[in-house]
Amino acid sequence: MAARIFLSSLTAATAIVCAWLFFDTCNAQAASGDPIGDARTIVSVVKANFEKQERDLSVGDNVRQNEVIEVSGDGRGEFRLNDDTKLALGPGSRLVLDKFVYDSDKKAGSIVLDLTRGAFRFITGVASKPTYLIRTPNASITVRGTIFDLFILPDTTVWLLLHQGAIEVTSAKSVCHVLDQPGQFLRVTSNGSVGVPVNWKSLPGHEDVPFDTAFPFVANAPQIDPVPVMERAVIVDGTFPDVPLKACSNPGAPKIQKADDDSPKPKKRKASTDDDSVPKTARRSRPDDDDASGGPNGIGGMGIILGGGVGGFRGGHYGGRDR
Repeated sequence: MAARIFLSSLTAATAIVCAWLFFDTCNAQAASGDPIGDARTIVSVVKANFEKQERDLSVGDNVRQNEVIEVSGDGRGEFRLNDDTKLALGPGSRLVLDKFVYDSDKKAGSIVLDLTRGAFRFITGVASKPTYLIRTPNASITVRGTIFDLFILPDTTVWLLLHQGAIEVTSAKSVCHVLDQPGQFLRVTSNGSVGVPVNWKSLPGHEDVPFDTAFPFVANAPQIDPVPVMERAVIVDGTFPDVPLKACSNPGAPKIQKADDDSPKPKKRKASTDDDSVPKTARRSRPDDDDASGGPNGIGGMGIILGGGVGGFRGGHYGGRDR
């Protein structure tokens, strides 16, 4: 009898330890197919595809690691991830929830988002801010307590609109610029040239794409972020003054760490420049001058990777009209 009681107690203790270890592991890194967030708003059709098993998302549905999320040409999707990062996807947008690493106790890990098509709004969660990295077809973006919109044109040119905080944009050419004036824009061309911050009316190509197509969450605020930081008219008609260019604070190749990775961080390297670089204290060049200065960003910490895939909806089309 004593032996039976001992074995029963041992089994219970083992189960508790296993459950604790399982929770701690999930707290740090989700496995393929594990829930890492949920849908907060679904308009029209938003599809999720995991291992070729496609489903139509509804409000409250979980989204899972390694799942492709794709929005129809007239749709919209809004999501909250487990670290409280919020994402809004406009018509024709597409991403993949590749990887999620997050330690809720330490508020640490690495968040990496890979956005491949369409219009997005990104709002940082509770993780320490330098740990976020957003990848686009031709540039990487690090953030500092930030709300910003992003639009990927059909030729993979990227437009960025800052609402709050600051972002550092590094191109494939290892050129980095800082955007820290809310209401201004920054362009990354299809060949990886990073422009200087400009106002809407000075953004190259803005006459060809209606403002509300590129940035649908300005006039119609998403439910995950219902109070606009800046009004549409202030952004569209903005005449924000030029300020001296700033050097990026995170030079070095991006490094994704697990939440429990205590290995020493790499030393910062001096930011590299290209042939037509300018000193970090120089005034901005003309709005159509790209690749003014910078270097690649470094990152450590917490990790979500959202990557592109194939199939599903075919891109959207331009619509609407500027006022």
